[in-house]
Amino acid sequence: MIFALRRILVTVPLLLAVSVFVFLLTDALPGDAADMRFEKHPHLKKEWRERRGMNDPTMVRWWRYMSGVVTRFDFDNSYLDDQPVGRELGNKLQATFELALFALLVAILLGGAVGILSAVFPRTPIDYFGNLLALAGISMPVFWLGMLMIVFAVNVLGLPFSSNRFDPTLDVDEFTTHLFLFESVFRLRFDVFWSCVGNLMLPGLALASIPMAVITRMTRSAMLEEMGKDYATTARAKGLRNRSVILKHVLRNALIPITTITGLQFGTLMGGAVLTETVFSWPGLGRYIVKKGVDGRDPPVIVGGILLVATTFILVNLLVDLLYAVIDPRIRRQA
Repeated sequence: MIFALRRILVTVPLLLAVSVFVFLLTDALPGDAADMRFEKHPHLKKEWRERRGMNDPTMVRWWRYMSGVVTRFDFDNSYLDDQPVGRELGNKLQATFELALFALLVAILLGGAVGILSAVFPRTPIDYFGNLLALAGISMPVFWLGMLMIVFAVNVLGLPFSSNRFDPTLDVDEFTTHLFLFESVFRLRFDVFWSCVGNLMLPGLALASIPMAVITRMTRSAMLEEMGKDYATTARAKGLRNRSVILKHVLRNALIPITTITGLQFGTLMGGAVLTETVFSWPGLGRYIVKKGVDGRDPPVIVGGILLVATTFILVNLLVDLLYAVIDPRIRRQA
């Protein structure tokens, strides 16, 4: 408990530093939201800037913004249309979270399985195939792979392509969240579930290519290192089957580096899904920040989106640290 509280307290100054850096960065961006909003009515621009406090010093605006976020969970209103940014960020974050989690599950299942097989059968065709798969996953750009998958799915397989998260003809009025994939399971709406899975398949596989390659390599190297240690040799000498030695002993001891890299990959997926969301027109957080925040010179969208991504990344790493104590009791005793 003390370990978790200590890690949480460390994240507070980190998030404050991120928010200050982003505020300074948005001030350095060329262009002005007021110029874009009042292009046809420039005489209204001065009054609007005064009303929104845009003429105040940067640190004054930063303090006002962070006070609203901390006390009221208010991410300000958009400079372009005066709509609340927090509500839209929440909806987009759920779409990105669903895509990132789907991609991570695919990466863990495929990358973990290929990595284990490559370690168990080194210098065999299985191992060479696993290394080739990992090399291809790291080498191929996500945007190129995404476009290639769309062309192959539509022109070769004849599958329909949609940028929606599910079939728009389905009734989802009773859904209370935008996590349609998970809420459909809770509500036993399997028509919505399979529609979500079908629309997630292409962007999820494209996004999973890099983390799958990283997990494959890390699993293989960690497993090979543990398989060469004395306890694995002793377990085999005692008559344990090779499957039991690998799954019950070797894999458990190899989980620490695998868990670390998996947590980092999920944080990377949450923040790095911009290209995938752009190629597949996925209505996620990254695409929203780029389209409305950066292209529209809308600082509340940029700052709020990056803060949410940074917070998610930090929370995932905190969860990984807490999982260490579950995987290896020695870490819990040391803590």
